[in-house]
Formats: sequence, C-alpha cells, structure tokens
Amino acid sequence: MKKLSFFLAFLAISTFCLADVELTSGSLSALKKSGEYAYVEIDWSQAKVVELGRNDRVEKNFGSIDAYNKRQGSDWVRDWPSVKLSIVNATAWEKYPARKCFNKKNRDGVLITVNPQVWKAYQSTSDEDEREGMKDHCIWVNPSKAKYKFVLTVTQIDMGNGVASGFGVKMSTGGAIMSGTIKLVDIKSGKTLATIAVKNCKGIGNYSQRTRLMDVVVGEIFGSIPSLM
Repeated sequence: MKKLSFFLAFLAISTFCLADVELTSGSLSALKKSGEYAYVEIDWSQAKVVELGRNDRVEKNFGSIDAYNKRQGSDWVRDWPSVKLSIVNATAWEKYPARKCFNKKNRDGVLITVNPQVWKAYQSTSDEDEREGMKDHCIWVNPSKAKYKFVLTVTQIDMGNGVASGFGVKMSTGGAIMSGTIKLVDIKSGKTLATIAVKNCKGIGNYSQRTRLMDVVVGEIFGSIPSLM
C-alpha cells in the first residue's frame, strides 16, 4: 500500500524537469530491441551527501550516506535499507507518469524489470502488503531472464531543500539533486555498452524524502535515457 501512495503522490505533484544526462561513450542502440529485459543496480557506496547553493556550488559536505544517516539518528539508519530497496524497485514501474517513465517511453524496446535484490526480497517475505507493494505497477519478469543491466553509481547527492529534511515529513522541501554515472552492461559478457554522465539532476519537491529520491532516480534520470537513444 505504501507503493501506491508514493505513485499517487508522483501523479499529483510531478513537474516538467529534464534530467541533465549525457551519453559520454558507447551506444544505447541495444535498448531498441523488443522482447529483451534489463534491470537496475544502484551503488550508493561512493555517494557524498552535500548541500548545494547558488550555481550548484557545494556549501556543506556531510560525508558518506552512512555517516550522514548516523548523524541524523537511529531512525535514518534503520530506514535506509528499505528506502534503497524502494528506489530500485520503482525503476521497474510501468505506470509512472508517461512522460517520465522509461518503460512507457521504451515500450517497443528493452524493458526494465525488477533486479535480483527485489526478486529475492519478494520471495523471502510472507507479508502480503509488502509483496503487493513490491509487485504493484512493475514489469515483473524474473531478472535471470535479463540480458542487460544498468549500473548507477551515485557520487553526490543533495537530499532536498536543506539536509534537515528526512525520510519522513518536511513541508518546505525542494527536489533531491544527484550526480553520478550509469553504465549499460551486457550481463553475459560483462561488456560495458554505454556510459552516461549524470550531473546535478534534480527531481520533484515533496514532503517525503523517499519520494524525492525515487523521483530523481526513476523519473528524471532513467526517464531521460530513451531520449539519448
């Protein structure tokens, strides 16, 4: 049920915002072939949490996400694993607002399904609400059938309008701003087919930090990839 509430929030407050993404090497032509699947992996280990000021200059640096969460409190440390799972789960959505949805935009080509982490979490839980939340709105194909994977490495993130905002509620908030790289990898060969640079990509403003992080990853970054093909 939580996934549904996030989805409805996106429908209600989405704004037109183009991600700053650039194909820096290789080709995305493989993504045009229908009947194939990919999944997304997100590496947060290199991410630094910052607060950006004018002209996207770093005004404050809070270190790694783990260090930042510990500084914010035990609730942040506790919630972060579920937040990460929710974000990567949402990359497989097919009912995200059409103008921002990879699976909607690329419906005649490669589709993003859930990744092995989400698939395993679904199989291991007996909580029906949790299972429904993972599966709802998604392309639900066993990731073992995927031919490709996207590897998003996050290098910098501004959590929103001031890092005091949390995974819960803060009424005055801006969108999360993220930088990093994406590699499109052929799973069988391990070959990188394309590299995409992401620089200061900003998502929607919302009271929920979880929703903001979902939007910048799912809507603004991955939703922009079809335009690079």
